[in-house]
Amino acid sequence: MELDTPYVHLCIKNKILVGTYKKNLRIDLEVAKEIVSARQTFTGTEKFATLIISQGVISMNRQAREYLASPEATVGLSASAIVVDTLFSSFLGNFFLAVNQATIPVKIFANTIDAEKWLQQFIT
Repeated sequence: MELDTPYVHLCIKNKILVGTYKKNLRIDLEVAKEIVSARQTFTGTEKFATLIISQGVISMNRQAREYLASPEATVGLSASAIVVDTLFSSFLGNFFLAVNQATIPVKIFANTIDAEKWLQQFIT
C-alpha cells in the first residue's frame, strides 16, 4: 500500500507508516494541511507509529510547525520518529520539539534503524 503526493511519499512498512518528504520541499500551513489530509485519507481510521524521512525539507514556517504538532494534525498517530541527515537539521528538529509541544511522543534520529527500533514500542 503506497500513496505518492506532490509533497510526500507514504507507504506502510513493518506496521510503520513511512513518510518521505520530496526534495527541496518548503512547508507552509497550506502544504502542511495537504500532507496531513493525504495521510489521514491514506490510513483511514487505523492508528500508526510514523517514521518521517525529512531530508527533503528545506524550510518550514512557524504556522506549519504549530499545525503539525496540534491534536488535529496528529489524529491517527501513536508516535513519530523524524530522521534528519545533518547536524543543522537535528538542531532545527530539536528546537521544533522544544517550542511546539506535540500531543504524541516525537523523537529526532540520525538513522532509520534506530528510529524504527524506537517506534516498535508504539505499534498497536
